[in-house]
Order: sequence, then structure tokens, then C-alpha cells
Amino acid sequence: MKSIVGKILYDRYRIVQQLSQDDWSTVYLAEDLAPNNPVQCQIEQLQPQYDHEILGAQSWQKVRQTFIAQGDILLKISQHPQIPQLLAFFECDREFYLVRKYIQGITLEQKLHNSLINESEALAWLEEILRVLESIHQLGMAHLNIQPSSLIQDSEGKKFLTNFAAIKNAVLFEQKNLTRVLNPDFSPQSQPAKSDFSSDIHALGKTIIYALTGILSESIQAKSDEIISHNLTNLNPSPKANIRPELARVLNKMVASQPDNYYQSATEVLNDLDFGQNVVIFPPPFAHGFRLPQQSSSLVKSKSTGKLQKLIGSLKSVRGIIWAVLSLPFIVATVIFFLGVNRNSEKNLLKYTNSDYQFSLKYPQTWSEEQIDDPITGEVVVFTSPQETDDDLFAEKVHLAVENLSSDPTDLKRYSQTVLDRINQTGSGNKELYENFQTTIDNSPARTVIYSRQQGSLQLRQMESFTIKNNQVYIAIYTAEKAKFYKFYPTVEKMIDSWEIQ
Repeated sequence: MKSIVGKILYDRYRIVQQLSQDDWSTVYLAEDLAPNNPVQCQIEQLQPQYDHEILGAQSWQKVRQTFIAQGDILLKISQHPQIPQLLAFFECDREFYLVRKYIQGITLEQKLHNSLINESEALAWLEEILRVLESIHQLGMAHLNIQPSSLIQDSEGKKFLTNFAAIKNAVLFEQKNLTRVLNPDFSPQSQPAKSDFSSDIHALGKTIIYALTGILSESIQAKSDEIISHNLTNLNPSPKANIRPELARVLNKMVASQPDNYYQSATEVLNDLDFGQNVVIFPPPFAHGFRLPQQSSSLVKSKSTGKLQKLIGSLKSVRGIIWAVLSLPFIVATVIFFLGVNRNSEKNLLKYTNSDYQFSLKYPQTWSEEQIDDPITGEVVVFTSPQETDDDLFAEKVHLAVENLSSDPTDLKRYSQTVLDRINQTGSGNKELYENFQTTIDNSPARTVIYSRQQGSLQLRQMESFTIKNNQVYIAIYTAEKAKFYKFYPTVEKMIDSWEIQ
């Protein structure tokens, strides 16, 4: 396909540079010249797999009508906040174009060039993308092309689903051969004549298995799980990952081949991802004599930031070295770009310092900060996430507290037990902690406990991370709606990792 860089399409869109290309389409970065201040957008040029010059007028008109019909559907679907918005679609000189909002970020495929993902990242990808699938499936639309390159994370950590296959199939192949759009590495091995929503679930599950292990596989095994594989007929051992057996079982069911074994809907997967089925009814943090503060205009400062993950390719073979020599200018430019982005991201982070308790911590500018200094509860400060939509019923919070220990010193093990006892003594019924593990805070031994609790009609998930220093307990408590817990979990992890205690 001939490059159109420098051209102006539809008397409105100036093509700036080529971003990517495959056998069926080319994606460009463009400028929309209509507004007073030109804005960036992404334009995809579709390349039909037939000769439109000899295509009959009636057949051509049918293809064009199909393109318009599919474009209208995609226009509706892209109103979802985690699908890049379709701004326009048009036909020009018998070529088809899709104009989307440009998402500044990296694809999961690009991220995997640098490193695999961990369990918390896998859960975040699963929860966010499954909720997108849940929405579009309810509208009767399937994606049909999920793979690492179809998943994008922006500089704020928000995840997007893109590259829908239906409109491409309709235009590129006149709907004759769906499998030509699908990536065989991630689509079900036995593709049905008409794909259903379970194929999206299969592709997402296989994508996450690949992102965790670096191996294309129809199964995965948790390192702590003694079960060799969910599929006893598979002579090849499943790749292992440092994940819980519960997550491995969910992923294996997502990619199962038999209808009786795999998930029928995204909602089913989301329900099974909630490993902590038993809810601990536990009061909000610092509930004794303390009411969670309302945001005050005199105390709360709104900020805006984001952190773009670093993308640097690594070369490990002789062929890689040859490739590096040929593409050295591109590599240097990429490194310089992302180093610059990271510097800007560090500048955009705000640093909170408390001289009374002698600690500091970095937090995103989009989060507000409110000083508390409650001598009874020990709460020092609370950081609150911004409201995402008008329907956002609960603002995610991170509370920092400092608790003075008694004259009788205690260690982390004994204090951890008091926390577990407090949780077990609250509420009724069989209680099960979501997670309980060792970690570090400012290079000191620490403990993290994750559990669920109820607040009115809201199901919340809460994480307490704490360490002991100078006969004081330093505590960070992260609270979020259960459905959004892993969406903000990586951000909270970075906040706690930046915590410095003197």
C-alpha cells in the first residue's frame, strides 16, 4: 500500500506519519485541521483483498453500504470510555478510512518487548477488558481479534480495547473469510462458522497467559500448584507463572476447548475472578471516633499526571545484533523519547512530606491530598482519586497513619497477628482473607493484608500495608470498590514503593 504521509484527506485530516502496517491496513498519525487548534487523531486505511477496479458497480455499492452500516455500529460501540472513540469514517477514491481518537500510550505487545507482566497487572488487564467485553457483548457485538497489540494502556494507566475485526472483515474480504482477520496464535484452534462471545474470552485468556509466561499455550500452571495441567491429554507441561492457583484455574477455563468447560460470558469470568467470595464485614479505617473527611476546597488540591511505562527493546542473538545495526537510528530515537517521557512523569508526580512524623511519599497529581493529623486514630493524611464519571459512587482512597506502640515493644509478626485477629473478630460467618503476604516498605520488612468489606450497599476491597520503625507502626490503607480494586492497584503500589521513612 502506497504511503499517504503528507496528504490531506477529506479536506480535513493531514497525515503526519505512519504508525504501523499489516497485510490488511495501514495506521497513520494525523492532525484534524477542523478545530481552531489542530488535534491529533489516528487514521486507519483499509486495504481490500479484491480488485475494486473490476468489481461491478452493484457489488461495489454493496461493500460501501456494508462499510457504512458497520461504521455506524462501531460508532455506537466506541462511546464506551475504554474503546478509542471513532470520530469519523469515510470513503475517498474507493479507499476506506477510520478516524479514531489517538491514545498516547503503549500496547501490551510493546510492553512485553521489555518485560512480562506480574499477577497484579494480569488481574488489572483482565478486570478492565472483561468489563469492556461485558458491555459490547450486551449490545450484540463481538471483538473477534483480541491479541496483545489490541490492548493499549495510556499514560494514566487506563486500559483500552481496539482493533475490532467485524468492520475489517466486511470491507476487506466481503465477509467471505473471517479467519484471515483473526490472529491464529490467539483465536480458538477450532474456529466455528459463526464466532460467538466465547471466542473473545478465549483470546483474552490466551493473551494474558502469553503475557505472564512469554509462551503461547492453551493452559497455565501456578508455581505453587501441584496439578500438572487441567488437560490430562496434553503431554506438554503447562508453562508456570508466579500466580495463585485460583487465577490459573480461571485462565485455563477461559481457554478450554470443550463447550461444557469454558466460560459463556464475560460476567461469569468476572464472578470467578473474585477469589474472596466470603465478605468480611469490617468497619472503615479509623472508624472509632473518626468520620471519613469530606473534601474541603481549602485543604484539597487537584492535580493531573500520569506515568508512561518505559519501552526499550532488548536484543539477545546475533540476528538481533544485525537488526540493531540496521535500525539503530530508530532505537536511539525511541530511547530518547521514552526517557524524556519518564522525566516528565517524575516531574508531574507530587511529593508529600510530613516533618512531624519524618516521612515522605509520592502520589499522582490527579489525586487530592487532605491533611488529617488525628491524635486519637493516628491518621495523618488521605489521598483521594478523582471522580471518573457522574455515576462514580466511591472515590478510591489511600490513608496513611502512624501508630505509637506501647512501652512494651512488639515485632512485625506479633503486630500482624493483632491485625488478623481484629479482622476475624469482626462480622460473622466463615471469614476468608483475600491475600496475606510479606513485602517491604522503604527497604524494611512489611506485611500486606487484603480483604473485602461492606459499606452500605457497596462491596469494597481493602488493603493494609504496614511496617514497624522506631517503635511506631507506619500504615497505608487502600480502599476501593471491589470491581475497581485492581484498576488502581498498580498506582497504589508505586505510591507505597516511594514511601521513605527516616
